[in-house]
Amino acid sequence: MAEPIKTYSEALADRLRDIMKILGMTVSGFAEFIGRDSSHIYGILNLTRPFSDSFAVHIGIKLGINGAKVLNLNIDIPQTVSKAETVVTFKKEYKNVPEYFLSTKTDRSIDSFILEVLVKSNFLKTPRYLNEIELFVKSKYNKTFIGDQLSKALRYSVKKGVLASEKRPIRLTNGNFGKRQVDVYWLSWLLRKKIE
Repeated sequence: MAEPIKTYSEALADRLRDIMKILGMTVSGFAEFIGRDSSHIYGILNLTRPFSDSFAVHIGIKLGINGAKVLNLNIDIPQTVSKAETVVTFKKEYKNVPEYFLSTKTDRSIDSFILEVLVKSNFLKTPRYLNEIELFVKSKYNKTFIGDQLSKALRYSVKKGVLASEKRPIRLTNGNFGKRQVDVYWLSWLLRKKIE
C-alpha cells in the first residue's frame, strides 16, 4: 500500500524536526535558540500553527542560510548549519541546561513539557485528574505519553514544588465518583502567583 501524500504543512513540520535534529536540540532548546515560545514550536509541529515566511527567514538568519532554503523542500538543509557561529555560541552558553539538547535528553523532555508548556497554559489553575490532563495534552498539543510517564512526571513536579496534589475519589466515565482515591494536580500557589 502506498504511503499517503503529506500536506505542505506536514512536510514543513517534518522539516522543522529535521532542523532540530541536525542542531541536536529539543523543542525547548530550539525555542530558546530562536527566541520563540515552546508552544509556538509545538504548534507548528502539531499543525495548529502555520510555518510562516517570516519565521523561516528568522530561522535562516540564526543558521546563516537563506530563509527560502528553509521552506524549499527540494533543497536539503546542510549539516553544516550545526557549526554556525550562533549555534556553537548557544551550545557553549547553555551547556549546563540538559533539557535543551538531544544528547542529554531522557525523561526530562516530559518534565520540560510540563514546566514550559502545560504550566504556562493555565489549564492547571484548578485541580485536574490525570485523565483530564491527558485529554487536554492530546487535544491541544497532539502529544501522548507512554505508560505512566505523565503521572511520574506530574509526581516529580509535585516534589519540586511546581504542582500541588491531593487524593480525591476517582471520577467515573459516567460523571459519578467511585470509591478509589486518585491524585489530582494543580499549580502550587507559589507558581500561580508568579504566573498571575
